[in-house]
Amino acid sequence: MSILQRTLRTFVLTAAAMAGQLGFADSGYHPFSEPVDFDPDWQLFAPMQLQDIEDLSPRQRAPYGLYLTYDRVYTGMSRPEVNNSSYLMDSTWGNRWDFGWMNRKESGWSFSYQVVTGPNVYHGYEQLRLNGFTDATVDDDSDVPFFRPTPFDNDPYTLERTYDVVQSINVGNYSSFEANKTWRMEPYRYGGMLEPLIGLRYVKFVDTARSDDYRTFLAEDPLDPGTIIGESEVYTNDLTQSRNDMILGQLGFRYFRNIRRWTLSTDFKVFAGHTFQTQEITRYVTTTLYDEDVAVGDEPIFDGDHTGTSFFSRKNNETPVGFDLRAESAFSATKHLDLRVGFQMIYFGQGIWRGAAINQGNNNDTSQQLVMPGVTFGFAINR
Repeated sequence: MSILQRTLRTFVLTAAAMAGQLGFADSGYHPFSEPVDFDPDWQLFAPMQLQDIEDLSPRQRAPYGLYLTYDRVYTGMSRPEVNNSSYLMDSTWGNRWDFGWMNRKESGWSFSYQVVTGPNVYHGYEQLRLNGFTDATVDDDSDVPFFRPTPFDNDPYTLERTYDVVQSINVGNYSSFEANKTWRMEPYRYGGMLEPLIGLRYVKFVDTARSDDYRTFLAEDPLDPGTIIGESEVYTNDLTQSRNDMILGQLGFRYFRNIRRWTLSTDFKVFAGHTFQTQEITRYVTTTLYDEDVAVGDEPIFDGDHTGTSFFSRKNNETPVGFDLRAESAFSATKHLDLRVGFQMIYFGQGIWRGAAINQGNNNDTSQQLVMPGVTFGFAINR
């Protein structure tokens, strides 16, 4: 073997040995060579090492810099008190994002955005319209319903000759955004750390109440009372939408403790403030006139008369109070990526306006409670 070959082999072996040492240097695991990747804060998927979970003090292990969490929320929502069933709940899904940063001076900012679309719980039925029946005679000489007729579809929503006649049970939409100033206190004896906070929260909650009615009757000539000119059907749709826009001040804390690869945490916030409330009540009345003895597919004489449709709105102010409680457990899957599962309870003791459809309940109860307990699961980066 020539001197040149021996020199090249020695150089290659030396470089490989140095690369192996650098790859597992004291500063952590560095799988790449780009300068930015030598900063362990950028290595979100670096494997956990013993020094990360055992050799570091609680203060050293507590994360600094930017963080981000996402949680899928499966929650219940209490029913309106105006229906005399507020002790019952209906389930729905939502999403929650938490983000912020903590600097080396033990202070920072935290932000949270949550949205829950639902629940949407109704009781109701599908009502076949007058021209959805046939005069065919069957044994008892009665009308026979002709279900799902396709040649003569005329309903713009279901594409069938039907109306959805429903009564709302629990229909709500919740969203919130909060910003908090946070501080990190000295670790406790067994490694727990407390982060007090103070901040502001904006909450929007919209409650929708709906009640439908469907009736048929013989239509008389308005110019000649007593003279029947056809058959009429009247579909009435009552909607009551109550909106609560809340500006709240809040204070609370986050307590967390690391146990090997687990992080156990509790968040608790109490809030109070002012609610700007509005309620809109709308009635849609659709009247359709047919000839007498309507048959399947008969076109109406007059369709879409909205005489009687009305709109009414009003506003109010209340003082809501409540709390937001969370308890979570996070498993460190990698150095900076955690898998989370937890529990959340949002409670408003008063100050929520939830309505009822016209003639279906008390629309003047502007200070109701709202309870939303549920479970969460998601992930966290550098939290």
